Amino acid sequence: MKKHFLLLFILTATWGSVLSQFRTNDPSQDVWVDSVFNSLTPNQRIAQLIWVKSAANKNMSNQLKVAEQIKKYNLGGVIFFTGNPKRQVQLTNLYQASAQTPLIVAMDAEWGIGMRLNGVISFPYNLMMGASDNPELIKQVTTEMARQMKRIGVHISLGPVAGITTQPMNPIIGMRSFGESPQKVSEYSLAYMQGLQENGIIAVAKHFSGRGNTQSDSHLTLPVVPYPKEHLDSLELVSFKKLVENNVGGIMSTHLNVLHLDEKQGIISGVSAKILNGIFRDEWGYDGLIITDVMNIAGAKTYGEPGEIEAWALKVGNDVIEFPKDIEVAIRGIKKAVEKGELSWDEIDAKCKKVLRVKYRAGLNEFKPVSATNLMHDLNGPKAELAKRQMIEASLTLLENHNNMLPLKGLETLKIASLAVGRAEATPFQKTLSKYTRVDHFFLPEQFTAEELKDLKTKLESYNLIIAGIHLLESKTRYSMQVGSLRKPKPRRAYGLADETENLLDYLANEKKSVEIFFSSPYALTEVTNFTPPAGLIMAYQNDSLVQELTAQLIFGGVGVSGKLPASLGDYYKIGDGIMLDEVVRLKYTIPEEVGMNSERLNHRIDSLVSDAIKKKATPGCSVLAAKDGKIIFHKTYGHHTYDRRIPVTEEDLYDLASVSKISGALAAILKLTDDGKIDMDSKFSDNWTDWESGLFHRSNKKDLVWRDILAHQAGLIPYINYWRETVRDGQLMDRWYSFQQTDDYSLKVAPGLFLKDSFKKQIYKDIRRSTLSPPGNYMYSGLAFLLIPQITEDVSGQSFTDYLAENFYHPLGAYHITFNPLNKFPKVQIVPTEYDSYYRQQQIQGTAHDEAAAVFGGVAGNAGLFANANDLVKLIEMYMRMGNYGGKQYLREETMREFTRVQFPENNNRRGLGFDKPLVNNNEISPEKSYPCSGASFESFGHSGFTGTFVWADPVNKLTYIFLSNRVYPTREPNMLGKLNVRTNILQVFYDEMGK
Repeated sequence: MKKHFLLLFILTATWGSVLSQFRTNDPSQDVWVDSVFNSLTPNQRIAQLIWVKSAANKNMSNQLKVAEQIKKYNLGGVIFFTGNPKRQVQLTNLYQASAQTPLIVAMDAEWGIGMRLNGVISFPYNLMMGASDNPELIKQVTTEMARQMKRIGVHISLGPVAGITTQPMNPIIGMRSFGESPQKVSEYSLAYMQGLQENGIIAVAKHFSGRGNTQSDSHLTLPVVPYPKEHLDSLELVSFKKLVENNVGGIMSTHLNVLHLDEKQGIISGVSAKILNGIFRDEWGYDGLIITDVMNIAGAKTYGEPGEIEAWALKVGNDVIEFPKDIEVAIRGIKKAVEKGELSWDEIDAKCKKVLRVKYRAGLNEFKPVSATNLMHDLNGPKAELAKRQMIEASLTLLENHNNMLPLKGLETLKIASLAVGRAEATPFQKTLSKYTRVDHFFLPEQFTAEELKDLKTKLESYNLIIAGIHLLESKTRYSMQVGSLRKPKPRRAYGLADETENLLDYLANEKKSVEIFFSSPYALTEVTNFTPPAGLIMAYQNDSLVQELTAQLIFGGVGVSGKLPASLGDYYKIGDGIMLDEVVRLKYTIPEEVGMNSERLNHRIDSLVSDAIKKKATPGCSVLAAKDGKIIFHKTYGHHTYDRRIPVTEEDLYDLASVSKISGALAAILKLTDDGKIDMDSKFSDNWTDWESGLFHRSNKKDLVWRDILAHQAGLIPYINYWRETVRDGQLMDRWYSFQQTDDYSLKVAPGLFLKDSFKKQIYKDIRRSTLSPPGNYMYSGLAFLLIPQITEDVSGQSFTDYLAENFYHPLGAYHITFNPLNKFPKVQIVPTEYDSYYRQQQIQGTAHDEAAAVFGGVAGNAGLFANANDLVKLIEMYMRMGNYGGKQYLREETMREFTRVQFPENNNRRGLGFDKPLVNNNEISPEKSYPCSGASFESFGHSGFTGTFVWADPVNKLTYIFLSNRVYPTREPNMLGKLNVRTNILQVFYDEMGK
């Protein structure tokens, strides 16, 4: 007979409505089922009711043995467990080719195939999803699970776990249940089922009945459920009945002794006629598949020998036997039961045809091998990640928030320590905390000692906030879903809680202001003898990397929190507890799909532009970041520090901002001083800089220049003065101006080992005062006045320029990586080099200002000199984009920001705001290739570029913030290939393009 094989389901949208009995009005189904059935021998009809176990990480001999069993017996299905996707696809194709009748392929993949297969995204456990209280999100997650399963040729998912969990010490269900409320579990289980079945995967509800209400493991013994039927009907059976009413494809019976459903001594529910036929078939009218739990574990062995128990399982209502201990013995035992009259061939044939109808509905009447091309790419698509992200975010549960501490505010007042308990190196949680502000990281091993705790307390004395991630409170006796075997119990409490851990929790709650996060089963909290709530408490449920990252974002207000406990935690917290916070005050780190962009297309286009730039030596490397709608959706680094490709660019690397310093430093100070009424944009600049006033000993042609004209670059000031040339004679640095050592008189560091005399500042001020002045009213970019702003800031505020910026902006923003003279704070290797200065400083410039005018000010200037990484710089630019608001704080009045970011003199064809660059005045009237910065930028947008190859842009209309950092001046400033290629603005346009798609 012609063989029948599988690739994918071809299902109609009406799957759920026709799933009952797996029958349709499609005559071709009956033709196919009858044709296949008539080709089977009696033994093969029995074998169609048996599923064999396989794993893609087993040795080849084992896998070939499975293929031989499939061929020899013509088995009905295979259940895959651990391995990797590519190998499983190969085995699926091998097994299908070995089968006379196409195989059902099943997986026990409760949180997606990543539960079993390496390299595939895993979704949250059921208990965590239950905390979301959001059936639509659950359905969205299982829709992605279905997509993954179909891609690797799977037809049946052994899920959802539909039982409630009521026992904190349950070793087998725990996190696998949706919670303790029968109504909620029913609602969530239905959503889970619908996500699978509406997308072509048959769902199998398990484990009937009451497995979550036991304290023993059916893999080791036979658990007993002692409750009467009335109790079970109101609790454990509610969700199963709901799923049956909605045509769930299968039910998995399990190995429990449910005393009041079948009084027979020691009988297990999986082979109880009163339970399977009595409740499912007769009382509930269910005609879907009933599948046994695995038949090779202790719970099954308590009722019969191999062969006997499989026969009895079919007799009492099961349709499928899940990998018996010995296939040949099982088939022989079932056949023997038929011969003895304990089973009939009519029963076997009916079950066989039911299985064949399921196969037809799964598309097994058509053959197409599963393709391995682009397999990993297809499995780990952004839709899957987005579904996971949204579920985690909705599930995180805030149980304590004393004095509304979260999200954290006043970062400049906090000295924060993060503690990873059970880890020895920086966790994803800690790394994400550090994206928001300066955090020092500490660690305790899994089994730390009292001495280690004492030493830690000493180290933490100076910190006024401790953020502690608890990574160790996980059941040590639970069934391991990854390996399918029992973990070795440890001689401590079930969740690993030791006396030292209790002492730590007590210290954090009573002696320090702390936030505790349990990256574990919430039931771990029930083991704490005398739990004192800390100032902040978050139940994060799992130790998954993405869970850790989003929990860190919650603490700083990058995401909100709305999760509710799906189960009570002893006397400490009750089901439904959870504090809701809608306050999202800082940038969120996510993926482009969350704002409607396409990750693959975005990456491809930007990667191409940057790769071309690096290839053409426009820059050795760069850092590109974009935030849309308050969410960082793109942050990638490219290339290396230099063309010798020794040091790759990382997200932590600092770049010389060059003229971007104007809006990130000097202008920030002027914005604040204006906001505070200390400077008026329509007043004379000389009101604040008296050196421009005409006096007895000097005259000034600048005494009447106005702030507004100067910051809009139409005051007539010349662009630049090469001050450093005055310190050089015949190509040599003049001794009167320089020292190789820093002293009180020579404190201006122009490069390592080279210090300029402080009095040279007076020469600079004099040169600016005496510089020529063009007629005002015409746009001419000039940085001269910006050089004076640091001293003006000090004169007006009474603080140093650097302290003023740090206290008013950088530190409250958590932007400790925006700084002048970074060599004072960061290792040299973290600072990207700029030009080799062969004309002035005679050395490679790295960590000191590239701009010579900023250098002669000791690196602290208004026109240049700032260094930053993209992650911290975006906080400042995002604050500007939000019209002065960030992190729950209004740094600048909205009207001040709007005034500075509007075009000041459009009548002069001057595009500039006050300090900020703007799009061309006629940007919408010219061709895209002539537009600036690009055709997509709104007229309300603003930003600035820098000579070293930096560029920032903010667009309040489109809620877009963009950062581009590079060192295009390495090794020399000419030619400016980066500018000629328009790399920075072309990338900006990519984001605008993707918004419109």
